[in-house]
Amino acid sequence: MHSIFLKFLALCGLFSSKGHGLAVTHQFLDFQSHCNSLSNLTAVGDYEVTVLRSEYVAAGSTLNLTAEGRNVTCATWDAPAYSASACRLVLQVPTSNASSIKMEVWLPEEWSGRFLSTGNGGFAGCIQYTDIAYATSYSFATVGTDNGHSGQSIGAAYHQPEIMEDFVGRALYTGVVIGKDVTKQFYGPDQSHDMKSYYLGCSTGGRQGWKAVQTYPELFDGVSVGAPAIDFVGQLQWLGYVLQTLGTNTSETWLTDNDWKEVHEEVLDRCDKLDGAADGIVEEIRRCHPDPSDWLCDNTTDSAWCLAPAQVEAVRKIFTPFVINGTVFHAGAAHGNEARLMQAILYGGLAIPWITEWMRYIVKEDLSWNWPQWNEADALESLRQNPFNVQTYDGDISAFRNRGGKVLHWHGEADEYISVTNSDRYYDIVAGTLNASTTELDEFYRYFRVSGLGHCSGGPGSNMLGQTLAHAAGDDAENNILTRIVEWVELGKAPETIRATKFVDDDITKETLYARKHCRYPKTNLYSGVGNGTNEDGWNCVDYKA
Repeated sequence: MHSIFLKFLALCGLFSSKGHGLAVTHQFLDFQSHCNSLSNLTAVGDYEVTVLRSEYVAAGSTLNLTAEGRNVTCATWDAPAYSASACRLVLQVPTSNASSIKMEVWLPEEWSGRFLSTGNGGFAGCIQYTDIAYATSYSFATVGTDNGHSGQSIGAAYHQPEIMEDFVGRALYTGVVIGKDVTKQFYGPDQSHDMKSYYLGCSTGGRQGWKAVQTYPELFDGVSVGAPAIDFVGQLQWLGYVLQTLGTNTSETWLTDNDWKEVHEEVLDRCDKLDGAADGIVEEIRRCHPDPSDWLCDNTTDSAWCLAPAQVEAVRKIFTPFVINGTVFHAGAAHGNEARLMQAILYGGLAIPWITEWMRYIVKEDLSWNWPQWNEADALESLRQNPFNVQTYDGDISAFRNRGGKVLHWHGEADEYISVTNSDRYYDIVAGTLNASTTELDEFYRYFRVSGLGHCSGGPGSNMLGQTLAHAAGDDAENNILTRIVEWVELGKAPETIRATKFVDDDITKETLYARKHCRYPKTNLYSGVGNGTNEDGWNCVDYKA
Protein backbone atom coordinates (compact mmCIF):
# COMPACT_ATOMS: atom_id res chain seq x y z
CA MET A 1 0.00 0.00 0.00
CA HIS A 2 1.36 3.43 -0.91
CA SER A 3 2.01 5.94 1.84
CA ILE A 4 -0.08 9.04 2.40
CA PHE A 5 2.85 11.08 1.10
CA LEU A 6 2.86 9.24 -2.21
CA LYS A 7 -0.90 9.65 -2.49
CA PHE A 8 -0.47 13.35 -1.84
CA LEU A 9 2.09 13.57 -4.63
CA ALA A 10 -0.21 11.63 -6.95
CA LEU A 11 -2.95 14.23 -6.59
CA CYS A 12 -0.92 17.32 -5.74
CA GLY A 13 2.61 17.18 -7.10
CA LEU A 14 1.56 15.89 -10.50
CA PHE A 15 -0.83 18.80 -10.88
CA SER A 16 1.38 21.52 -9.40
CA SER A 17 0.57 23.71 -12.40
CA LYS A 18 -2.84 24.25 -10.79
CA GLY A 19 -1.16 26.06 -7.91
CA HIS A 20 -1.64 23.37 -5.26
CA GLY A 21 1.60 22.34 -3.61
CA LEU A 22 3.19 20.84 -0.53
CA ALA A 23 3.58 24.31 0.99
CA VAL A 24 0.00 24.01 2.22
CA THR A 25 1.27 21.57 4.83
CA HIS A 26 2.99 24.38 6.74
CA GLN A 27 0.36 27.09 6.37
CA PHE A 28 -0.34 27.16 10.12
CA LEU A 29 2.24 27.41 12.83
CA ASP A 30 -0.08 25.36 15.03
CA PHE A 31 -2.57 23.31 13.00
CA GLN A 32 -4.16 21.79 16.09
CA SER A 33 -4.92 25.17 17.65
CA HIS A 34 -6.36 26.39 14.37
CA CYS A 35 -8.58 23.30 14.35
CA ASN A 36 -9.74 23.82 17.92
CA SER A 37 -10.74 27.40 17.11
CA LEU A 38 -13.56 26.05 14.94
CA SER A 39 -15.42 25.16 18.12
CA ASN A 40 -16.52 28.80 18.27
CA LEU A 41 -18.58 28.58 15.09
CA THR A 42 -22.26 29.47 15.43
CA ALA A 43 -23.03 30.13 11.78
CA VAL A 44 -21.62 29.28 8.38
CA GLY A 45 -22.91 31.53 5.64
CA ASP A 46 -26.69 31.59 5.91
CA TYR A 47 -26.81 28.48 8.10
CA GLU A 48 -26.98 28.33 11.88
CA VAL A 49 -24.74 25.55 13.16
CA THR A 50 -24.05 23.85 16.46
CA VAL A 51 -20.54 22.48 16.88
CA LEU A 52 -20.71 19.01 18.40
CA ARG A 53 -17.01 18.30 18.11
CA SER A 54 -13.86 20.02 16.86
CA GLU A 55 -10.75 17.91 17.22
CA TYR A 56 -7.42 17.03 15.71
CA VAL A 57 -7.22 13.43 14.44
CA ALA A 58 -3.63 12.28 14.09
CA ALA A 59 -2.55 9.90 11.34
CA GLY A 60 -3.03 6.30 12.44
CA SER A 61 -5.88 7.16 14.81
CA THR A 62 -9.20 5.40 15.11
CA LEU A 63 -12.49 6.80 16.36
CA ASN A 64 -14.70 5.26 19.04
CA LEU A 65 -17.93 6.01 17.21
CA THR A 66 -19.91 3.67 19.45
CA ALA A 67 -19.05 5.86 22.43
CA GLU A 68 -20.07 8.90 20.40
CA GLY A 69 -23.53 7.39 19.94
CA ARG A 70 -23.27 6.27 16.34
CA ASN A 71 -26.33 4.21 15.36
CA VAL A 72 -25.46 0.51 15.56
CA THR A 73 -26.82 -0.10 12.04
CA CYS A 74 -24.18 2.29 10.70
CA ALA A 75 -21.18 0.27 11.89
CA THR A 76 -20.60 -1.02 8.35
CA TRP A 77 -19.11 2.35 7.43
CA ASP A 78 -16.72 2.77 10.37
CA ALA A 79 -13.16 3.33 9.19
CA PRO A 80 -10.47 1.03 10.62
CA ALA A 81 -7.99 3.92 10.87
CA TYR A 82 -7.21 7.30 9.35
CA SER A 83 -3.93 7.53 7.46
CA ALA A 84 -3.94 11.34 7.17
CA SER A 85 -3.79 13.85 10.01
CA ALA A 86 -6.83 16.11 9.84
CA CYS A 87 -9.09 18.51 11.67
CA ARG A 88 -12.48 16.92 12.34
CA LEU A 89 -15.47 19.23 12.65
CA VAL A 90 -18.87 17.75 13.60
CA LEU A 91 -21.93 19.97 13.15
CA GLN A 92 -25.67 19.81 13.68
CA VAL A 93 -27.47 21.99 11.14
CA PRO A 94 -31.21 22.75 11.01
CA THR A 95 -32.69 22.36 7.54
CA SER A 96 -36.23 23.37 8.55
CA ASN A 97 -38.30 23.80 11.70
CA ALA A 98 -38.79 20.03 11.76
CA SER A 99 -35.50 18.61 10.47
CA SER A 100 -31.74 18.83 10.73
CA ILE A 101 -28.63 17.07 9.52
CA LYS A 102 -25.55 15.88 11.32
CA MET A 103 -22.49 16.45 9.17
CA GLU A 104 -18.73 16.24 9.38
CA VAL A 105 -16.04 18.28 7.66
CA TRP A 106 -12.54 16.81 7.63
CA LEU A 107 -9.71 19.23 6.85
CA PRO A 108 -6.39 17.45 6.18
CA GLU A 109 -3.15 18.91 7.46
CA GLU A 110 -1.66 18.25 4.03
CA TRP A 111 -4.27 19.75 1.73
CA SER A 112 -4.27 19.42 -2.05
CA GLY A 113 -6.57 22.38 -2.66
CA ARG A 114 -9.46 20.06 -3.44
CA PHE A 115 -12.86 19.46 -1.85
CA LEU A 116 -14.87 16.23 -1.98
CA SER A 117 -18.31 15.19 -0.81
CA THR A 118 -19.03 11.59 0.06
CA GLY A 119 -22.45 9.99 -0.35
CA ASN A 120 -24.50 7.47 1.58
CA GLY A 121 -25.77 3.92 1.21
CA GLY A 122 -29.10 2.14 1.49
CA PHE A 123 -31.80 4.35 2.98
CA ALA A 124 -28.91 6.62 3.81
CA GLY A 125 -28.81 7.60 7.46
CA CYS A 126 -25.13 6.89 8.06
CA ILE A 127 -22.03 9.01 7.58
CA GLN A 128 -19.62 6.85 5.60
CA TYR A 129 -16.39 7.21 7.56
CA THR A 130 -14.65 4.73 5.29
CA ASP A 131 -15.09 7.16 2.39
CA ILE A 132 -14.00 10.11 4.52
CA ALA A 133 -10.84 8.21 5.43
CA TYR A 134 -10.29 7.38 1.76
CA ALA A 135 -10.68 10.94 0.50
CA THR A 136 -8.60 12.54 3.25
CA SER A 137 -5.83 10.04 2.54
CA TYR A 138 -5.64 11.73 -0.87
CA SER A 139 -5.61 15.16 0.79
CA PHE A 140 -9.17 16.22 -0.08
CA ALA A 141 -11.07 18.38 2.36
CA THR A 142 -14.01 16.03 2.82
CA VAL A 143 -17.62 16.27 3.93
CA GLY A 144 -20.23 13.65 4.82
CA THR A 145 -23.75 13.86 6.26
CA ASP A 146 -26.29 11.54 7.86
CA ASN A 147 -28.86 12.62 5.25
CA GLY A 148 -31.19 13.94 7.90
CA HIS A 149 -31.77 10.85 10.02
CA SER A 150 -29.89 8.21 11.99
CA GLY A 151 -29.58 4.59 10.88
CA GLN A 152 -30.43 2.55 7.82
CA SER A 153 -34.23 2.63 8.11
CA ILE A 154 -36.35 5.17 6.23
CA GLY A 155 -38.88 5.00 9.07
CA ALA A 156 -37.70 8.38 10.35
CA ALA A 157 -39.50 9.97 7.37
CA TYR A 158 -42.88 8.50 8.37
CA HIS A 159 -45.26 11.50 8.35
CA GLN A 160 -42.13 13.70 8.19
CA PRO A 161 -41.84 15.29 4.71
CA GLU A 162 -38.98 17.55 5.80
CA ILE A 163 -36.85 14.51 6.62
CA MET A 164 -37.77 13.02 3.27
CA GLU A 165 -36.65 16.20 1.53
CA ASP A 166 -33.31 15.94 3.31
CA PHE A 167 -32.98 12.32 2.21
CA VAL A 168 -33.69 13.10 -1.43
CA GLY A 169 -31.19 15.93 -1.87
CA ARG A 170 -31.34 18.80 0.59
CA ALA A 171 -28.92 17.18 3.06
CA LEU A 172 -26.34 16.72 0.32
CA TYR A 173 -26.74 20.30 -0.86
CA THR A 174 -26.56 21.72 2.66
CA GLY A 175 -23.52 19.66 3.57
CA VAL A 176 -21.63 20.67 0.45
CA VAL A 177 -22.41 24.39 0.75
CA ILE A 178 -21.36 24.46 4.40
CA GLY A 179 -18.39 22.18 3.80
CA LYS A 180 -17.04 24.39 1.03
CA ASP A 181 -17.47 27.53 3.11
CA VAL A 182 -15.71 26.01 6.12
CA THR A 183 -12.89 24.74 3.91
CA LYS A 184 -12.30 28.16 2.35
CA GLN A 185 -12.36 29.90 5.72
CA PHE A 186 -10.05 27.34 7.29
CA TYR A 187 -7.32 27.38 4.66
CA GLY A 188 -7.74 31.01 3.65
CA PRO A 189 -8.26 32.71 0.28
CA ASP A 190 -4.67 32.34 -0.92
CA GLN A 191 -4.91 28.56 -0.81
CA SER A 192 -8.58 28.07 -1.69
CA HIS A 193 -9.18 30.58 -4.47
CA ASP A 194 -8.80 27.89 -7.15
CA MET A 195 -10.40 25.03 -5.18
CA LYS A 196 -11.89 22.24 -7.29
CA SER A 197 -14.86 20.29 -5.99
CA TYR A 198 -15.58 16.59 -6.47
CA TYR A 199 -18.11 13.95 -5.55
CA LEU A 200 -17.63 10.21 -4.99
CA GLY A 201 -20.49 7.81 -4.25
CA CYS A 202 -22.08 4.48 -5.10
CA SER A 203 -25.61 3.02 -4.91
CA THR A 204 -27.67 5.57 -2.96
CA GLY A 205 -24.50 7.63 -3.14
CA GLY A 206 -24.65 7.25 -6.91
CA ARG A 207 -28.19 8.58 -6.89
CA GLN A 208 -27.09 11.53 -4.78
CA GLY A 209 -24.32 12.31 -7.24
CA TRP A 210 -26.81 12.35 -10.10
CA LYS A 211 -29.17 14.49 -8.00
CA ALA A 212 -26.39 17.06 -7.75
CA VAL A 213 -25.75 16.94 -11.51
CA GLN A 214 -29.46 17.23 -12.34
CA THR A 215 -30.64 19.70 -9.70
CA TYR A 216 -27.57 21.45 -8.22
CA PRO A 217 -25.18 21.66 -11.19
CA GLU A 218 -23.09 24.36 -9.54
CA LEU A 219 -21.87 22.13 -6.70
CA PHE A 220 -19.18 20.03 -8.36
CA ASP A 221 -16.54 20.18 -11.07
CA GLY A 222 -16.23 16.40 -11.26
CA VAL A 223 -18.60 13.62 -10.22
CA SER A 224 -17.80 9.91 -9.94
CA VAL A 225 -20.96 7.83 -9.54
CA GLY A 226 -21.19 4.06 -9.31
CA ALA A 227 -24.20 1.70 -9.54
CA PRO A 228 -26.58 4.61 -8.99
CA ALA A 229 -29.98 3.98 -7.42
CA ILE A 230 -31.62 6.30 -9.95
CA ASP A 231 -35.11 5.50 -11.18
CA PHE A 232 -35.41 5.07 -7.43
CA VAL A 233 -39.14 4.40 -7.32
CA GLY A 234 -38.88 1.96 -10.21
CA GLN A 235 -36.10 0.03 -8.49
CA LEU A 236 -38.16 -0.36 -5.32
CA GLN A 237 -41.36 -1.32 -7.12
CA TRP A 238 -39.47 -3.92 -9.15
CA LEU A 239 -38.63 -5.65 -5.87
CA GLY A 240 -42.35 -5.92 -5.14
CA TYR A 241 -42.88 -7.22 -8.66
CA VAL A 242 -40.19 -9.90 -8.22
CA LEU A 243 -41.65 -11.00 -4.89
CA GLN A 244 -45.13 -11.25 -6.40
CA THR A 245 -43.82 -13.04 -9.49
CA LEU A 246 -41.99 -15.74 -7.55
CA GLY A 247 -44.36 -16.08 -4.60
CA THR A 248 -43.29 -18.22 -1.67
CA ASN A 249 -41.60 -21.61 -1.44
CA THR A 250 -45.02 -23.27 -1.76
CA SER A 251 -45.89 -21.44 -5.01
CA GLU A 252 -45.69 -23.13 -8.39
CA THR A 253 -43.69 -20.12 -9.60
CA TRP A 254 -41.01 -20.51 -6.91
CA LEU A 255 -37.42 -21.42 -7.83
CA THR A 256 -35.03 -22.76 -5.23
CA ASP A 257 -31.50 -21.49 -4.75
CA ASN A 258 -30.29 -24.57 -6.64
CA ASP A 259 -32.70 -23.81 -9.50
CA TRP A 260 -31.18 -20.36 -9.90
CA LYS A 261 -27.69 -21.85 -9.92
CA GLU A 262 -28.81 -24.16 -12.71
CA VAL A 263 -30.35 -21.23 -14.61
CA HIS A 264 -27.05 -19.39 -14.26
CA GLU A 265 -25.09 -22.34 -15.65
CA GLU A 266 -27.49 -22.60 -18.58
CA VAL A 267 -27.02 -18.90 -19.31
CA LEU A 268 -23.24 -19.22 -19.17
CA ASP A 269 -23.43 -22.17 -21.54
CA ARG A 270 -25.17 -19.94 -24.10
CA CYS A 271 -23.54 -16.57 -23.46
CA ASP A 272 -20.13 -16.90 -21.81
CA LYS A 273 -18.15 -17.35 -25.03
CA LEU A 274 -19.91 -14.57 -26.96
CA ASP A 275 -17.13 -12.20 -25.90
CA GLY A 276 -14.37 -14.59 -27.00
CA ALA A 277 -13.37 -15.78 -23.52
CA ALA A 278 -14.70 -18.74 -21.53
CA ASP A 279 -14.14 -17.19 -18.12
CA GLY A 280 -17.50 -17.54 -16.39
CA ILE A 281 -18.29 -13.87 -16.98
CA VAL A 282 -20.80 -12.48 -19.47
CA GLU A 283 -19.00 -9.44 -20.84
CA GLU A 284 -21.78 -8.21 -23.12
CA ILE A 285 -25.27 -8.64 -21.72
CA ARG A 286 -26.83 -7.01 -24.78
CA ARG A 287 -26.01 -10.15 -26.78
CA CYS A 288 -27.27 -12.57 -24.14
CA HIS A 289 -30.88 -13.58 -24.83
CA PRO A 290 -31.49 -17.16 -23.64
CA ASP A 291 -35.00 -18.54 -24.05
CA PRO A 292 -36.29 -19.90 -20.71
CA SER A 293 -38.67 -22.21 -22.56
CA ASP A 294 -35.60 -24.27 -23.50
CA TRP A 295 -35.53 -25.35 -19.86
CA LEU A 296 -39.08 -26.69 -19.81
CA CYS A 297 -39.23 -30.25 -18.60
CA ASP A 298 -40.81 -31.27 -21.94
CA ASN A 299 -38.13 -29.50 -24.01
CA THR A 300 -34.85 -30.32 -22.33
CA THR A 301 -32.78 -33.47 -22.57
CA ASP A 302 -31.42 -32.84 -19.09
CA SER A 303 -33.23 -35.39 -16.96
CA ALA A 304 -31.61 -34.12 -13.76
CA TRP A 305 -32.97 -30.58 -13.88
CA CYS A 306 -35.78 -28.74 -15.64
CA LEU A 307 -38.47 -26.14 -14.97
CA ALA A 308 -42.25 -26.31 -14.91
CA PRO A 309 -44.21 -23.89 -17.16
CA ALA A 310 -45.03 -21.50 -14.30
CA GLN A 311 -41.36 -21.34 -13.32
CA VAL A 312 -40.32 -20.64 -16.90
CA GLU A 313 -42.77 -17.75 -17.10
CA ALA A 314 -41.48 -16.37 -13.79
CA VAL A 315 -37.90 -16.36 -15.09
CA ARG A 316 -39.00 -14.69 -18.30
CA LYS A 317 -40.79 -11.90 -16.42
CA ILE A 318 -37.80 -11.10 -14.21
CA PHE A 319 -35.41 -10.72 -17.14
CA THR A 320 -37.68 -8.63 -19.35
CA PRO A 321 -38.88 -5.05 -18.75
CA PHE A 322 -41.43 -4.42 -16.02
CA VAL A 323 -44.05 -2.17 -17.66
CA ILE A 324 -47.46 -0.97 -16.43
CA ASN A 325 -49.78 0.82 -18.86
CA GLY A 326 -46.85 1.79 -21.05
CA THR A 327 -44.72 3.12 -18.17
CA VAL A 328 -41.37 1.36 -17.79
CA PHE A 329 -40.58 0.76 -14.13
CA HIS A 330 -37.54 -1.43 -14.69
CA ALA A 331 -35.57 -2.54 -17.74
CA GLY A 332 -35.35 -6.13 -16.48
CA ALA A 333 -32.50 -7.91 -14.75
CA ALA A 334 -29.26 -8.53 -16.61
CA HIS A 335 -28.37 -12.10 -17.53
CA GLY A 336 -25.13 -13.66 -16.35
CA ASN A 337 -25.78 -12.95 -12.68
CA GLU A 338 -28.85 -15.06 -11.90
CA ALA A 339 -27.73 -16.95 -8.80
CA ARG A 340 -26.01 -13.98 -7.10
CA LEU A 341 -28.99 -11.74 -7.85
CA MET A 342 -31.49 -14.03 -6.18
CA GLN A 343 -29.15 -14.88 -3.35
CA ALA A 344 -28.99 -11.17 -2.53
CA ILE A 345 -32.49 -9.84 -3.06
CA LEU A 346 -34.51 -12.97 -2.27
CA TYR A 347 -32.71 -15.43 -0.02
CA GLY A 348 -30.43 -12.72 1.39
CA GLY A 349 -33.46 -10.72 2.43
CA LEU A 350 -33.03 -7.42 0.58
CA ALA A 351 -36.34 -7.24 -1.27
CA ILE A 352 -38.81 -7.64 1.59
CA PRO A 353 -37.52 -4.93 3.98
CA TRP A 354 -36.89 -2.43 1.18
CA ILE A 355 -40.30 -2.60 -0.47
CA THR A 356 -42.02 -2.94 2.91
CA GLU A 357 -40.35 0.13 4.43
CA TRP A 358 -40.97 2.32 1.39
CA MET A 359 -44.63 1.39 1.07
CA ARG A 360 -45.33 1.30 4.81
CA TYR A 361 -43.65 4.55 5.85
CA ILE A 362 -43.76 6.69 2.70
CA VAL A 363 -46.40 5.67 0.15
CA LYS A 364 -49.19 4.17 2.28
CA GLU A 365 -48.25 5.71 5.63
CA ASP A 366 -49.76 2.58 7.13
CA LEU A 367 -47.73 0.64 9.68
CA SER A 368 -49.81 -2.50 9.09
CA TRP A 369 -48.93 -2.72 5.39
CA ASN A 370 -46.96 -5.83 4.42
CA TRP A 371 -45.35 -6.95 1.20
CA PRO A 372 -47.89 -9.65 0.15
CA GLN A 373 -50.36 -6.77 -0.30
CA TRP A 374 -48.28 -5.22 -3.08
CA ASN A 375 -49.94 -4.78 -6.47
CA GLU A 376 -49.45 -2.77 -9.64
CA ALA A 377 -51.75 -0.01 -8.39
CA ASP A 378 -49.29 0.50 -5.53
CA ALA A 379 -46.46 0.87 -8.03
CA LEU A 380 -48.37 3.49 -10.00
CA GLU A 381 -49.27 5.39 -6.83
CA SER A 382 -45.66 5.32 -5.67
CA LEU A 383 -44.50 6.79 -8.97
CA ARG A 384 -47.24 9.44 -8.87
CA GLN A 385 -46.09 10.56 -5.44
CA ASN A 386 -42.35 10.58 -6.27
CA PRO A 387 -41.57 12.72 -3.21
CA PHE A 388 -39.22 15.60 -4.00
CA ASN A 389 -38.36 13.81 -7.26
CA VAL A 390 -36.54 10.97 -5.53
CA GLN A 391 -36.67 9.26 -8.95
CA THR A 392 -33.54 11.23 -9.93
CA TYR A 393 -34.00 10.18 -13.56
CA ASP A 394 -34.09 13.52 -15.39
CA GLY A 395 -32.30 13.44 -18.73
CA ASP A 396 -31.64 17.17 -19.02
CA ILE A 397 -28.18 17.67 -17.53
CA SER A 398 -27.32 20.52 -19.88
CA ALA A 399 -26.70 23.00 -17.03
CA PHE A 400 -23.94 20.79 -15.64
CA ARG A 401 -22.50 20.33 -19.13
CA ASN A 402 -22.62 24.05 -19.86
CA ARG A 403 -20.60 24.98 -16.77
CA GLY A 404 -17.87 22.50 -17.72
CA GLY A 405 -18.62 19.69 -15.27
CA LYS A 406 -17.51 16.09 -15.87
CA VAL A 407 -19.30 12.84 -14.95
CA LEU A 408 -17.57 9.47 -14.67
CA HIS A 409 -20.39 6.90 -14.34
CA TRP A 410 -19.65 3.21 -13.76
CA HIS A 411 -21.75 0.14 -13.05
CA GLY A 412 -20.91 -3.52 -12.46
CA GLU A 413 -22.52 -5.94 -14.89
CA ALA A 414 -22.70 -8.51 -12.07
CA ASP A 415 -24.51 -6.10 -9.75
CA GLU A 416 -26.73 -8.18 -7.49
CA TYR A 417 -28.87 -5.26 -6.24
CA ILE A 418 -29.30 -2.67 -9.02
CA SER A 419 -29.18 -4.03 -12.55
CA VAL A 420 -26.71 -2.47 -14.97
CA THR A 421 -29.64 -2.21 -17.39
CA ASN A 422 -30.83 0.74 -15.31
CA SER A 423 -27.66 2.69 -16.06
CA ASP A 424 -27.78 1.70 -19.73
CA ARG A 425 -31.30 3.07 -19.91
CA TYR A 426 -30.39 6.33 -18.21
CA TYR A 427 -27.47 6.96 -20.57
CA ASP A 428 -29.85 6.52 -23.49
CA ILE A 429 -32.38 8.88 -21.84
CA VAL A 430 -29.72 11.57 -21.46
CA ALA A 431 -28.62 11.13 -25.07
CA GLY A 432 -32.21 11.43 -26.27
CA THR A 433 -33.11 14.37 -24.04
CA LEU A 434 -30.05 16.36 -25.10
CA ASN A 435 -30.27 15.12 -28.69
CA ALA A 436 -26.57 14.34 -28.30
CA SER A 437 -24.39 11.85 -30.12
CA THR A 438 -21.98 9.59 -28.25
CA THR A 439 -19.13 11.86 -29.33
CA GLU A 440 -20.93 14.88 -27.91
CA LEU A 441 -21.70 13.13 -24.63
CA ASP A 442 -18.09 11.97 -24.36
CA GLU A 443 -17.06 15.59 -23.91
CA PHE A 444 -18.52 15.65 -20.40
CA TYR A 445 -20.26 12.34 -19.58
CA ARG A 446 -18.63 8.92 -19.89
CA TYR A 447 -20.24 5.71 -18.73
CA PHE A 448 -18.36 2.43 -18.17
CA ARG A 449 -19.79 -1.04 -17.59
CA VAL A 450 -17.50 -3.26 -15.52
CA SER A 451 -17.98 -6.95 -16.23
CA GLY A 452 -17.83 -9.24 -13.21
CA LEU A 453 -18.20 -6.38 -10.71
CA GLY A 454 -20.96 -6.73 -8.13
CA HIS A 455 -22.86 -3.97 -6.37
CA CYS A 456 -20.22 -1.28 -5.79
CA SER A 457 -17.62 -3.94 -4.96
CA GLY A 458 -16.98 -7.68 -5.05
CA GLY A 459 -18.13 -10.03 -7.75
CA PRO A 460 -16.52 -12.79 -9.82
CA GLY A 461 -14.49 -10.50 -12.11
CA SER A 462 -11.96 -7.69 -11.81
CA ASN A 463 -13.60 -5.46 -9.22
CA MET A 464 -11.05 -3.12 -7.65
CA LEU A 465 -10.92 0.27 -9.35
CA GLY A 466 -10.38 2.77 -6.57
CA GLN A 467 -14.03 3.12 -5.62
CA THR A 468 -13.40 2.93 -1.85
CA LEU A 469 -10.63 2.78 0.74
CA ALA A 470 -10.53 -1.02 0.54
CA HIS A 471 -10.68 -1.18 -3.25
CA ALA A 472 -7.84 1.04 -4.45
CA ALA A 473 -5.64 -1.12 -6.67
CA GLY A 474 -3.35 1.85 -7.23
CA ASP A 475 -3.03 5.59 -6.78
CA ASP A 476 -2.54 6.50 -10.43
CA ALA A 477 -5.38 7.50 -12.75
CA GLU A 478 -5.02 4.27 -14.72
CA ASN A 479 -6.07 2.23 -11.68
CA ASN A 480 -8.13 4.65 -9.61
CA ILE A 481 -11.40 6.35 -10.52
CA LEU A 482 -10.85 9.06 -7.91
CA THR A 483 -7.58 10.23 -9.43
CA ARG A 484 -9.11 9.57 -12.85
CA ILE A 485 -11.88 12.16 -12.39
CA VAL A 486 -9.32 14.68 -11.08
CA GLU A 487 -7.14 14.11 -14.13
CA TRP A 488 -10.11 14.66 -16.44
CA VAL A 489 -11.24 17.87 -14.72
CA GLU A 490 -7.83 19.45 -14.18
CA LEU A 491 -5.74 18.14 -17.07
CA GLY A 492 -8.45 17.52 -19.64
CA LYS A 493 -7.44 13.85 -20.03
CA ALA A 494 -10.74 12.03 -20.52
CA PRO A 495 -10.78 8.30 -19.69
CA GLU A 496 -10.94 5.95 -22.68
CA THR A 497 -11.25 2.93 -20.39
CA ILE A 498 -11.28 2.24 -16.68
CA ARG A 499 -9.04 -0.51 -15.36
CA ALA A 500 -10.12 -2.91 -12.63
CA THR A 501 -8.00 -5.53 -10.88
CA LYS A 502 -8.81 -8.96 -9.49
CA PHE A 503 -6.89 -10.04 -6.38
CA VAL A 504 -6.76 -13.39 -4.64
CA ASP A 505 -9.76 -13.56 -2.29
CA ASP A 506 -10.60 -9.99 -3.40
CA ASP A 507 -7.96 -8.79 -0.93
CA ILE A 508 -5.66 -5.98 -2.13
CA THR A 509 -2.91 -7.21 0.20
CA LYS A 510 -2.72 -10.49 -1.73
CA GLU A 511 -1.52 -11.51 -5.17
CA THR A 512 -2.92 -9.94 -8.33
CA LEU A 513 -4.74 -12.49 -10.48
CA TYR A 514 -5.40 -10.26 -13.48
CA ALA A 515 -6.57 -6.83 -14.57
CA ARG A 516 -8.98 -5.78 -17.30
CA LYS A 517 -9.70 -2.50 -19.02
CA HIS A 518 -13.43 -1.80 -19.35
CA CYS A 519 -14.95 0.11 -22.23
CA ARG A 520 -16.97 3.27 -22.28
CA TYR A 521 -20.55 2.72 -23.34
CA PRO A 522 -21.85 1.96 -25.93
CA LYS A 523 -18.64 0.16 -26.98
CA THR A 524 -18.15 -3.47 -26.03
CA ASN A 525 -15.18 -5.62 -24.99
CA LEU A 526 -14.08 -8.53 -27.18
CA TYR A 527 -11.28 -11.00 -26.47
CA SER A 528 -8.77 -12.18 -29.04
CA GLY A 529 -6.03 -13.32 -26.69
CA VAL A 530 -5.02 -16.76 -25.51
CA GLY A 531 -6.36 -18.63 -22.49
CA ASN A 532 -9.44 -17.82 -20.45
CA GLY A 533 -9.50 -14.03 -20.65
CA THR A 534 -6.80 -13.12 -18.12
CA ASN A 535 -4.48 -11.69 -20.80
CA GLU A 536 -5.19 -7.99 -20.40
CA ASP A 537 -3.83 -7.05 -23.82
CA GLY A 538 -6.15 -9.58 -25.47
CA TRP A 539 -9.20 -7.38 -24.81
CA ASN A 540 -10.25 -4.66 -27.24
CA CYS A 541 -13.04 -2.08 -27.18
CA VAL A 542 -15.06 -2.24 -30.37
CA ASP A 543 -18.31 -0.74 -31.61
CA TYR A 544 -21.30 -2.73 -30.44
CA LYS A 545 -23.30 -4.58 -33.06
CA ALA A 546 -26.51 -6.28 -32.03
